[in-house]
Amino acid sequence: MSDPIKIRASIKGSEGEVRVLMPHPMETGLRKDPSGRIPPAHFIIQVSLSLNGRSVIEGALGTSVSANPLFAFQLKDVKAGDRVAVSWLDNTGQKGAAEAVFGAS
Repeated sequence: MSDPIKIRASIKGSEGEVRVLMPHPMETGLRKDPSGRIPPAHFIIQVSLSLNGRSVIEGALGTSVSANPLFAFQLKDVKAGDRVAVSWLDNTGQKGAAEAVFGAS
């Protein structure tokens, strides 16, 4: 995808919040466009989140998720300097990834 993932990592106490905006068309392949054509299916099927290189969240998505999905994840025992990475894979084999570092509270 041409637009990069936007990721924010904030921390309060020992808990962190990660907000991720994933620019993606999330096309179901079931609806007609204004010209009457049915666009091919193109949607995210897998989302992964890791903290300091260790996988902490794996999610399966499908056609019911809207375009440009925004996700928020809550993580425990996070401290300043911890690195969070998010990635996705779609049904056409395209991938996206981004990283952020938790700052001081």
